[in-house]
Amino acid sequence: MIIRACLFAVMASPALADCPTSADLATGIKATLSDGTIEEYRAFRPGLVEIISRLEDGVTTRTLLGQGIYVIELADLENGQIVPDTRITASYPMNADAMPLPEPDGKWSVAVGMRDAGGFFQEKQSHRWGELTQATYQGCTYTMLPGQLVYTGDGYRYDEEIHYLPELGISLLISFSEDGAVPDKYSYNAFEIMGK
Repeated sequence: MIIRACLFAVMASPALADCPTSADLATGIKATLSDGTIEEYRAFRPGLVEIISRLEDGVTTRTLLGQGIYVIELADLENGQIVPDTRITASYPMNADAMPLPEPDGKWSVAVGMRDAGGFFQEKQSHRWGELTQATYQGCTYTMLPGQLVYTGDGYRYDEEIHYLPELGISLLISFSEDGAVPDKYSYNAFEIMGK
């Protein structure tokens, strides 16, 4: 019995060692999507995660997420630099590291000040969370909390479905819809630790 347990531990260790955790945000976690998009997640500063998304068509975007969930900033990049007129920023009523972490069956509504190339405007956000479950990506299984996020402002509504992975400290955009249109859907294939 002890020999079998030791053998299992040895066999399981490489697979477990290759599965990223939130500690790997320090050097970076790379996600591969089924449409060929590559997303690179890194810890930016306390409470903030940076995502660099490289789409197959060559477009590159940068997103800052409070607690790995809430959009603080979004912009296109050209040659590694922000394209100013694409930049959108959100001002929440607390610092990023004080933003609430999601809980099963939890809810959070908040008024947010938004700024884009056209100026300043107000937005209301509603976040609703489901029950804890699991998600597996190329042999790596994580606890997952599904969320429904609704953003409403003057003349618009955006709906997002996200999956929050506490063990990675990030959320994944699963679907996005604008003003009730058919949602765009996204599928994640695998995660890997960058620099290994």
